[in-house]
Amino acid sequence: MAETPKAYNQEIDFDNLDLERSYTLEEFEYINSRLKKYTLEIDDDGHPVNLFELDENGKLVPMPQTSCRREQVVAEIARQLANWNIQTQKGGSVTTSQGGFDFVVDHQTSIRAPDVAFIPQNTVLRLTDEQAWTFQGDPFTPTFLVEVADIGEDTDNSKFKEADERFKEELITQSTVVQLGWLIDPQHKRIYIYRRGRRRSNPGWGDISGENVLPGFVLDMSLIDRIIDPPPPAPPRPQVQANCPYCNNAFNNTYELIKHLESVHC
Repeated sequence: MAETPKAYNQEIDFDNLDLERSYTLEEFEYINSRLKKYTLEIDDDGHPVNLFELDENGKLVPMPQTSCRREQVVAEIARQLANWNIQTQKGGSVTTSQGGFDFVVDHQTSIRAPDVAFIPQNTVLRLTDEQAWTFQGDPFTPTFLVEVADIGEDTDNSKFKEADERFKEELITQSTVVQLGWLIDPQHKRIYIYRRGRRRSNPGWGDISGENVLPGFVLDMSLIDRIIDPPPPAPPRPQVQANCPYCNNAFNNTYELIKHLESVHC
């Protein structure tokens, strides 16, 4: 039997979700919260969906679940960015594809969830509880974002054109404060860089700089390559004791030492 809870005076049938009608922000939040425990199949290919974006017309935009390998790449980018944020004490916030923002398209609410995004500290500190915990407050966007997608080997195919349009018409517009965006295709080893007010660039497959938007941040692509083409397992290393140079505490590995340095001495 179909589940038909009532949300804001309208029935929402999760077994027959109507993608043609417009939804309010409250309904959008309700649907995504329910989909944490409820997966939909909404196309003929049976791609599972448990997250939606919201377009400028209030219609739900399905975000199909992604493959393990692609999500590994997203997680690695977010990990390196989060480490930079901690090590440089920037105090910003890193989100992944579950973190939505109101990018405002054609003066209408448009909730988009980049695969990776960075919000600087000055924005984080100004957020109200309404902005931080719901989509009801004044809209705000990150200054940097990343999309990871299969876009093919050239710029003539429809998948690339769709991603390119998303950057130019939704993510980096007059309504947002996004300054830098990366479109990365790990399957075909393609990188496209979008900068506000400048033409798209296509550097070769290699390390990428965060430029003046993320000073000192460089994405180490060798770690992405290890995900794309996993190397054979390395022989186990002998356990080595690591001593803190500041307080002489001893640790069983360098990871524990780094955590100690960050929490106690940085």
